[in-house]
Amino acid sequence: MYVSTNTDFCTFQIRSFYRTIEPMGKIAKNFLYKRKKRILILLYFAIYLFFFYLIEHVWTNRHYHVLDLPFDHMIPFIPVFVLPYYLWFVYHVWALLPPFIDDEPDDYYRTAFALFSGMTVFIVVSIIFPNEQALRPTSLGTDIFSKMVGAIYAADTPTNIMPSIHVYNALIANTAICRRSERMGRTWESALSSILCTLIILATVFIKQHTIVDLIGAAVMYGVFYVVFFKKFRLPAWLKEK
Repeated sequence: MYVSTNTDFCTFQIRSFYRTIEPMGKIAKNFLYKRKKRILILLYFAIYLFFFYLIEHVWTNRHYHVLDLPFDHMIPFIPVFVLPYYLWFVYHVWALLPPFIDDEPDDYYRTAFALFSGMTVFIVVSIIFPNEQALRPTSLGTDIFSKMVGAIYAADTPTNIMPSIHVYNALIANTAICRRSERMGRTWESALSSILCTLIILATVFIKQHTIVDLIGAAVMYGVFYVVFFKKFRLPAWLKEK
């Protein structure tokens, strides 16, 4: 009579586990394959960061135009606004991840192209019209929020600030989120996104990262690309997904 061993039992468990996860692996593979174009266009972020590094740390021996106005110096420095400033990075995920996961390539591409177009304009403006501001406080406090602001100052120079990509991308992200959430009947999500967008815009001036001119430039650019990508955009045939 054959007696099952521990080895036989372990083998049976492994095979059962493999039979369970194998279909999941195929589903994941098909999911990512269908979205390969959506993944590939995200490589633009690497291109953008490359040129951003050049204008910030390599092409620095240029004449910079100071953009701050007397009104900018009247705006108070409020370190706690560094929190929504940091949330800007997560905001992109909120705008792009849901249409990436769902079968909504039109929403995904119009949002991505709108973001990338503004970022490209920013790089071009920074190259042909170097600009800067002189608003940062000479000394920071020792509280956690001031230290967080200091970390931003250390990583990001006060040059190449117009139009504000922080403001522009926040406006694009908010538009994408609101359009989608209102279509799905989630008005609470639209309200939450609009509040965060407003706080991010205020944060750019309250932690002395941008001037009013930068905000105006971002708003004008948003108005142009809003029409292009949220009113006129049609998904090109080469981006159609089978």
